Amino acid sequence: MHVFPRAGSLAAALSCAVVAAVLLSPTLPSSADEKDRLEQEQREVQQDQKAAAEDLEHSSAGLRKASAAYAAAQKRLDQAQTRLDELNTRLAEAQAAHAELEAELAEQKLLLAEAKRELAAGKAEVKAQREEMRDAILTRFTGGDPRLAQAAALLSGGSLEDLMRQQTYVDAASAGQDATLQRMEATETMLVVREGEVQEATDAIAAKEKKARELVAEVDSLRDQAAAAHAEMSTLAAQAATAKRSAESARAADAAELRELEAQESALRTKIRSLASAGSGTDRNVGSVGGLFGPPVTDTYVTSPYGIRKHPIYGYVSLHNGTDFHAPCGRPLLAVDSGQIISTSYSSVWGNRLHLYLGKVNGHSYTAVYNHISSYARTSGSVGRGETVAYAGTTGWSTGCHLHFTILRDGTPVDPAPLLG
Repeated sequence: MHVFPRAGSLAAALSCAVVAAVLLSPTLPSSADEKDRLEQEQREVQQDQKAAAEDLEHSSAGLRKASAAYAAAQKRLDQAQTRLDELNTRLAEAQAAHAELEAELAEQKLLLAEAKRELAAGKAEVKAQREEMRDAILTRFTGGDPRLAQAAALLSGGSLEDLMRQQTYVDAASAGQDATLQRMEATETMLVVREGEVQEATDAIAAKEKKARELVAEVDSLRDQAAAAHAEMSTLAAQAATAKRSAESARAADAAELRELEAQESALRTKIRSLASAGSGTDRNVGSVGGLFGPPVTDTYVTSPYGIRKHPIYGYVSLHNGTDFHAPCGRPLLAVDSGQIISTSYSSVWGNRLHLYLGKVNGHSYTAVYNHISSYARTSGSVGRGETVAYAGTTGWSTGCHLHFTILRDGTPVDPAPLLG
């Protein structure tokens, strides 16, 4: 439901009334009251939806179609831009990850080279120590066992001094051999550790090289996708530009039709002033014009009231110069008062129209205007209050069957609501 200045004060008054009722009521609202309130809100929402749809009647079908096409093309373009931005972000991340991995891989390869050098040095040292041990064993076997020589010296009655000297030689030889053996065992143990480190570094490099190849493939794929997305954007941008030109062309056509309509309206205002000046009909004097005229259609409700609103496509603020009533196609449209049919015409904007001159009231002329009608029951002459003059339709700039009803006072649109009983 559209809210207008007068509606604001009415809403405030209603709010005060509701608060007063609650404060004065001895009990809270019943569940039945709550249900009625919710159903009323639902009806208002439904009417708001219909009003939003019928507001589009203020543009041609061509403009609505062109504007929808442009909006759809722009949406696809925005989505393509988002997709391209996402791809570029992922591409940058993949490239950064690949560069970081390449740096880690280079460092890992340096460590592997150092480990291999240390492994080679260890193998050379083990080889040398084994050769030393081998020479010692060969010397023992070729030069005789020192312990046997010691025993021979003892049996041959050698001096104690010779025996002690011989023992010292034996101990030194044994100690040297033990030290050589210990060094060889330690070196071989370290060699096993180095071999493990080399294997671990080799495996780590192989895994990183595999990951690097995967990142290269991902970067290539993302580059291809980004290129495709960029090409798609170019296509969509061209489509959006074409759709925009079509919408602008349709808007220009609408503007031309509105200018033509204004010329027709000006001619009708001149005719109405002539009728009023000629004294056509009687000048009624009434205390108030509130509720003076009857309803233009029965079993109905307002879908879009008279007032200022924003155009749903153009975006400018303008006057909705009448009241839109719910009226299925073919429903009778009634004379709101006795009067004279002064015009039946077709407008590309308003479709089939009927102007019913209602005479003068309190010194002012009144004319009822029926728009978007499907067919006429009467095309000329005098009609009585409540008589069918036409049938509801959806001709002109209209999105569905309804009645756009206008009251002209002295040729100028006024709000019909206060005037209708």
